[in-house]
Amino acid sequence: MKRFLIVALSVLALSATQTGLLAQTTSGAQGTSGAQKTKTMNASGMVKSVSGDSLVVTSNGKDMTFTVDGTTKFVGKGLGTKAAGGKLTATDAVSANDRVRVAYHDMGGTMHAATVTVTSKGSAAAPKK
Repeated sequence: MKRFLIVALSVLALSATQTGLLAQTTSGAQGTSGAQKTKTMNASGMVKSVSGDSLVVTSNGKDMTFTVDGTTKFVGKGLGTKAAGGKLTATDAVSANDRVRVAYHDMGGTMHAATVTVTSKGSAAAPKK
C-alpha cells in the first residue's frame, strides 16, 4: 500500500510538471509572435567619431557604425552627474579617442547601441607635424 501511494504521488507530480511546461511553452510562443527578441552582442574599441544619432567605433581594425537614440544608455565615470541636468546625448557622453564597450542588437541590418560604457576617456590626438 505504501509503494502504491509513492508511485501514485510520483505520477501525479510528473503529470503536473508536464502540464506546467506545456502551458509555459504555449504562452512563450504567443509572446514571440508580435515582437522578436534579438541577441545582445558586444564590441569594444576606440571611438572614431560621434554624432547625435550615430557612433563609429574601431574594433580589431574594423570600423563599426552604431545607431544611437533616446533609448541608448551611457555608462561611465561622471556621466551620472552630467545626466542629472537633463537627458544625456551621445555627443555629451562620448568623444573621439575614448575607449568604449558597446552592447548592441542587430535590428534589420542596423546595429543599434543599447548600452555604451566608457571604459577610459581618450586624450586629444597630438597634432601631426
